[in-house]
This record gives sequence, structure tokens and C-alpha cells, in this order.
Amino acid sequence: MRTTGKAALAAVAVLSIGLTGCGGDKAQPGAGTSAGASGAAGTGTSAGASTGASGDTGGTTGGGQGSVASCLVGTWKADNITGKLSGPVGGTFQGGGGALLTIDSGGKAQVDFGPMQPVTFTFSVSGNDVKGSFSYGGKVNGAVKSASGTTGTLEPSGSVDFSTLTVTVDLTAPVAQRVADKVSISEFAGTGTANTGGAVDSQPILKKSQYECGSGTLKLSPPAGADDTGTWTFKKA
Repeated sequence: MRTTGKAALAAVAVLSIGLTGCGGDKAQPGAGTSAGASGAAGTGTSAGASTGASGDTGGTTGGGQGSVASCLVGTWKADNITGKLSGPVGGTFQGGGGALLTIDSGGKAQVDFGPMQPVTFTFSVSGNDVKGSFSYGGKVNGAVKSASGTTGTLEPSGSVDFSTLTVTVDLTAPVAQRVADKVSISEFAGTGTANTGGAVDSQPILKKSQYECGSGTLKLSPPAGADDTGTWTFKKA
């Protein structure tokens, strides 16, 4: 399906000439050579098939396989994602419970966004409020590697496949309208991402992140010094 509600997106863009431009210089939140929950923005491949982090830190065995901390292994159900918007806009986003992340002992990983609940966002631009919600659909597959402890860096090992990832976006202000209905993330990224204030991450969860796991809880946060694309909190399923 293609993006709908072009008039609604235009209404958002008119609020600030620079709003749609932020999708170019800053790229999409989380877009980069690695992919996953709340990570650094960076230049890299488009959403679809993203190249993984290079190098062999964390015990990568090569060929898209890696080694991960034992506390990361298992199936995790998202509790929520919370974050702040920055740059030309200021705001917050939260929600997104239900998404399933599965990691095996060899680092093979899958995110199933089918059960995901919407993430609500709100930001202000040129003194006007923009509000809405979004949710992802489809599955993302790849492999990850990490340090051996309960905290450290989690990053892709090899390629990550975002080709079936979709996004649905509903605006509630300044107009109420569905502006994207199960649109491919590669089609939506850029201007569409900018018009949500950067709330929609073009490469969610399977990207370079700081992880913290233990007692049945997993948190994936942006690396130190990275733009805030939100912190995902999971509970052991």
C-alpha cells in the first residue's frame, strides 16, 4: 500500500519549513549501518537490508552469526518504548507494547511486530502541537552480537533484513487522519519520518544499542552520545 493522507502530511509540514528537511541531514532516527532498538542515527543503507556492524568484537563467529550474553537469550515481549524528540522539534513518544524479540544462543534474532500496540507521539513546531500514533508491522530478521556481561553493547552481526517492515501512522492534530497504512518503511523513511518529528525509527530494535538485562527484564537504549531514539523495555515472554 502507498502513503495516504498527503494533505494531512502537508498540513504538518507547513507548520515549519525546516521540518521536512530534518529527514535529510539527520537521516532517519536509527538509520545506519546497524539496526535495532534505540540507537545512534547515522548514514548508511536504506531500510530493507541493512549492513551489520563490522569487526569481530564480542565473539562474532562470522557469516551473520555472533555470540551473545546468556541473559539476552530467549523470547522477549516489549513492555514499551519511551523517548524524547529533539532537533527542530521538541516532544515525547511512548507505547509500543507487544512486539516480540527472539534471540538464540548463536545470536540469530527476529522481531515480530505483528502484536505491537501503537506508540503515541506529540511534539511542538512553530508554536503548534502535532499529535498522533504509529505502529510497525511485519518481521525483521538478522543476527546480533554482544559482550558477555549483563550490560554492554548489542549490535548487528552481518546483515539485517527490514524488507517486510511496514508502518501505520495516524495523526490526531493538527488534523485527524490516517496518513500511512501498512506502508513499507523504505517508502515512508525520509519525509514521512520527518513529519512525525522523528518518532518513527526506520530501523527499530535490531541496531547498535546499549543493553541491560537481568531479572526477566531487558532494556535497549541509545549508545552514549547518540541521538535519543527511545529506550525499549522488554519482559521475558
